Amino acid sequence: MYVEKLTPVAGVTKPYPIVFIHGQAQTGTNWLNKPDGGEGWASYFLSQGYACYIIDQTFRGRSAWFPGNGTMSTYSAELLQQRFTAPNLYNLWPQASLHTQWNGTGIMGDRNFDTYYSSTVEFLSSATYQQSTVQAAGAALLDTIGSPVILLSHSQGGAMPWLIADVRPKLVHSIVSIEPTGPPFQDAVFSNSSTRAYGLTDIPITYSPALADPVDLVKHVIPSNSSLYSDCVIQADSPAPRKLVNLAKVPVLVLTTESSYHAPYDWCTVRFLQQAGVPAKHLQLGDIGIHGNGHMVFMEKNSLEVAAVLQRWMERT
Repeated sequence: MYVEKLTPVAGVTKPYPIVFIHGQAQTGTNWLNKPDGGEGWASYFLSQGYACYIIDQTFRGRSAWFPGNGTMSTYSAELLQQRFTAPNLYNLWPQASLHTQWNGTGIMGDRNFDTYYSSTVEFLSSATYQQSTVQAAGAALLDTIGSPVILLSHSQGGAMPWLIADVRPKLVHSIVSIEPTGPPFQDAVFSNSSTRAYGLTDIPITYSPALADPVDLVKHVIPSNSSLYSDCVIQADSPAPRKLVNLAKVPVLVLTTESSYHAPYDWCTVRFLQQAGVPAKHLQLGDIGIHGNGHMVFMEKNSLEVAAVLQRWMERT
């Protein structure tokens, strides 16, 4: 797995390095600069004194794919318009009309959209293979760093911190999860198909009591009390919910933007984590007066304002 290490010119002043984990169809270049030429989050956190490790997930970007590594998929420009950069034009979920923070029109032909789309890449079709290989490579990276880190992830990359912390809990200081893959056990908004058999991952993660087969997780549906939100599937209260014991001492911040397709269901991801004994907090940007952001918040006009919010949480934790 490709890893790029960056350190501040004036020297590292913060105790915990940040490991950046990108999302689906993306690479680590996401974090360096924005499509409009603005400063990316890695550059921001470098300026604040953090050492930064930027990965390309296995078989992605500079972590080369070879024949035999599995089939690859891509995202169309139309899909990215609908879900990421111009959801306000399509209104595919209740909050989509609130999107205002993409710099430009967010559609094909717009310079910033075309720059963004040209940076997207093929990705592995198999979630289980992707997760298992990033877990192994991520554990090796943390062993190399040798001291606790902050794992900062986005979207599909959001499954990786749970898995890496599960096998290296003493080397993960905290997790900042930007709209992580979810919700538990099944998709929402675009389908309701079953997935993520272990809750938030497709591959095994450590539970207590031990879990021999994911079908042994007893589930319960919490109906939504609003048309703005999706129903939620978590563990049942009886028998007592199993705990994610290796994450029990890892503080987690889940960030959700105001207009993203995650807005209807990230509450369920946080509820699942808390029920499983994980010290997780849900930060909804709209609740703190930061409005109009979508799923690609770190590329949007006010991205540095959001980064500063994350920094304050990191430095309090």
